[in-house]
This record gives sequence, structure tokens and C-alpha cells, in this order.
Amino acid sequence: MKKIILLCIMFALLFISLFPMLSMFYTSVIPSGTLTKVVKERYINDFETKYVSYLQRKVKGENINLVDDSPNSTTSLAAIGRVELLTDKLDVRVAKYIEFWVKGSGNFSVEIIDAFGGKYTENFTAQPEWKKFTIKQKGIKDIDLRYVSKFAFNFEDGKEFLLDDVKLVYRFPTLLNYVNVLKEDMFSRYILNSLIVSVIVVAGNLIFSTMVGYAFARRRFWGKNILFSLILSTMMIPPQVTIIPVFMLMKKLGWIDTYLALTIPMLVTPFNIFLLKQYIEQLPIELEEAAYVDGASTMQIVFKIVFPLSRPSLAVMGINTFISTWNDLFYPLIVTNSREMRTAQVGLAMYQKLNQIDWPRLMAASSIIGLPVIIMFLLFQKQIISGVTKGAVKG
Repeated sequence: MKKIILLCIMFALLFISLFPMLSMFYTSVIPSGTLTKVVKERYINDFETKYVSYLQRKVKGENINLVDDSPNSTTSLAAIGRVELLTDKLDVRVAKYIEFWVKGSGNFSVEIIDAFGGKYTENFTAQPEWKKFTIKQKGIKDIDLRYVSKFAFNFEDGKEFLLDDVKLVYRFPTLLNYVNVLKEDMFSRYILNSLIVSVIVVAGNLIFSTMVGYAFARRRFWGKNILFSLILSTMMIPPQVTIIPVFMLMKKLGWIDTYLALTIPMLVTPFNIFLLKQYIEQLPIELEEAAYVDGASTMQIVFKIVFPLSRPSLAVMGINTFISTWNDLFYPLIVTNSREMRTAQVGLAMYQKLNQIDWPRLMAASSIIGLPVIIMFLLFQKQIISGVTKGAVKG
């Protein structure tokens, strides 16, 4: 019984820890709405009003009136001739189909018009009783579905038709939010920039931090302990304190808004030096002494003996460096000016300002940015665990 209770508690804690990530992915595939309220359809007009004067703000037509006859509610629109339903630049891409009800005798056509004058027309035949009609989104051509401004119903001359419940039925779930994010903004460029910067910074730390850590672990020189203490003390300085002198240096070197400014200052970090020093000190020094006897140079020992033996620690360092570099917002925001040089986190922050209400797109953008980090952790989680358990930190 105790084991069952313990397992239940563990699964509950696991669910709580994963809930933010799961909610992010769930919200990213909904057509509209939020996590707690998914909007699966949107009414363009259901004509549920008592006043024709109020209705005419969104409906244009010479012979229109309201009648108490409807397939699903109480009121519908009676019209002769042409009726136009105005929209506020409606995005139809996420719709599965357009649905509406018509009652009458004769033929009619529906025009979907975008904000740039493009028009798509489809013909129908009404029945004496209420009948539901649909227009599939995939069949709509020759218009910009992002900016639909008007739906026009052309009814047969001289005959009265009833119209009701014009709405969009959304796809759910949908991957269109991801497509829109990648197409409408430069997220592919942002991700490429972050990959380039992260790979360069990780490679630099793997090489240079290991060499510095090896020097502190194996070499004897004057002021070694004082210098190492100074390196560790820099870990306690907030980055906000050093950002101004770093920015001024990058500006004098002419590196602002370049990959050099994003990578060079990050090629060696104090924590990685500390991590490698502590790990290398636990390696058997006899292997290095034997290599010296065989005529190996210091660089050969570092790259052919120390590097292979330090794989668990290097894995921890590489993954942590990749994640921290990928998730860095403050420094890239300071040293970049153009959209072409923005990293993923900067691009996401700017995108959030423009789409504060559109939660599905925001979550889709966040998922795109967070996916590489999740993949990295899942691929190298064994190395992280082995690096910690094998003494990546001396103790």
C-alpha cells in the first residue's frame, strides 16, 4: 500500500513539473482561444439582434430585414438581391470550412473577398426548407486567406431568401500556428543564428576551458591560487554590471551586430574552468607521467589523454553551455541591432510584443524555440547523469 501511495505521489509530482511544457504544446495546436477555453468555431454573424439599424453596421444590402425563423436560434436575415457581411480582416487559413444556413427557392452564389480585391465565387441551390451549406477552405483559391474582408451572398433576383448562422469551423488540432510563425516572421533565421552561436560557444568552451582547467589542475606557477580565486569571484558579479564595458569594447572593435560579438566573449567561462579543474584533479596522474616518458608533448597529453578521460565532464559542460547560450536573452539583445542577427530568444521577445493576445501563435513560437533544448537534454541525459555521478564536482 505504501508503494502505491509513493508511486501516486511521484506521478503527481511528475505531472506538476511537466504541466507547463505540456500546456505550452497543447495551446500551440489549438486554432484560437487559450488553454482553458478552446475556440473551435467563430460566428461571422448569427443575426441575433432586434434592430436592423444596428445590424447594418456589419451587413450591407438594400432589401434586408429580420424575421423570427431560424434553424438553430430565433432570428435570421431575410434578403432580396445582394447581401454583404463585413469582417475585420478575418484569417481563414485556420478554418476547416465555412458554414451557413439558407432557406429559399432558387440559385445563389457566395463571394469571398479579401482586403486586396481578390475574389472567390461558389454557386449553390437553395431549398424551401432550411439547409446547411459549406465551403471547404482547401477549395478557396485566388485570394489571400489571411485578410478576408467580406462575404457576399448574391441571391436570385426577385426572390426572398433567409440566411442564418454564418460561421467558420476551425481545425482542431492544427499545426498551422507553427507554419504561420515560421512563414510570417524570421524564426528560421533566428534559430540558425542561435545554432551558430551555441555551437561556436560550446566548441570554444570544450577546448579553451579544458586547457585552462588542465593548467590549474596540473601545473605549478606563481599566483596560481590567487588567480583561480579571482576567476571564481567573477562568478558572483551580475552580468548587468559587466555589460556596459563589454558593449563599449565590442563597439570599439566594430563587432556590434556580428557573430564575433555574440561568441568571442563567451568562449571561456569561469564555471566551466572550475568544473574541468575539479574533474581533471581526480584523474590518475600516472597516465600523464607515462605519456611524458614516452615523449608526448603537453598538447598531445591534453587532447589524447585528458580529453577522452574527461568525456562525462565535457558532456555536462557542453550541454549546460548549449542550454545557457541558447536561452540567453539579455546579452544578445544588447549587442544586436538588425533582425538578421537576432537570436531565437530575442526574436521570441519581439514577437511576443506584436502578438500579446494571440496565445496559440505565442505558444507555437515558444515551442519552436524550446524544442532544440528539449531534444538536447533527451539525447544526452545519460551523459549528464554519468558526469555528475562520476565526480564532475569534487567531493
